[in-house]
Amino acid sequence: MLHALLLTLSLSSHTSGPIDITEQDLTSYVNQNARYQQQYGLPGLFDVDVNLDSMRVQLGRQKAGMAAVQGNGRFTLSLPGKPAVDGTIRADFEAKPRYHLQTGAIYLDNFTLTSYEIKPADVQQQFAPLVGYLVQGLQTRLAQQPAYMLNTKDKDQRWLKQHVTGFELLPGKLRLHTDTTGSAE
Repeated sequence: MLHALLLTLSLSSHTSGPIDITEQDLTSYVNQNARYQQQYGLPGLFDVDVNLDSMRVQLGRQKAGMAAVQGNGRFTLSLPGKPAVDGTIRADFEAKPRYHLQTGAIYLDNFTLTSYEIKPADVQQQFAPLVGYLVQGLQTRLAQQPAYMLNTKDKDQRWLKQHVTGFELLPGKLRLHTDTTGSAE
């Protein structure tokens, strides 16, 4: 809510300067709009229910032109003849931000898993084969769902969407250039 107010204030005069969307803006948007829940299973072998509760986005800090995304969540793993195990998962990804001019949306493409940690540690080996499915599911979900979208119901953000000509990724922010500021893609 505070972000929308600040963005509106920064746009209220249809500024001629570039507009920045911060990694905090993306993190907030993703956590409010991009919930991830997936169930996997092979009959007779295992069932797992994974929920990512929170994600954090960092822009251009570890690697130029890339976003680092950390997902934190919980899972329930069921194996035949054994009690279900509840645990937590932290997965770190790298992705390439993309701004879609027509929709005013920022997407995260080419998700790559860089590391993960599962607790309790004794299920790490049992869970390892499922990590590929988790990554694939996240890639598909986030390729289709924006990490951030301008609100076209707001007149200032609608104006911005109509005038963005390009973007550049800087450490900590995505800078949108308007037709009055030039373009850097």
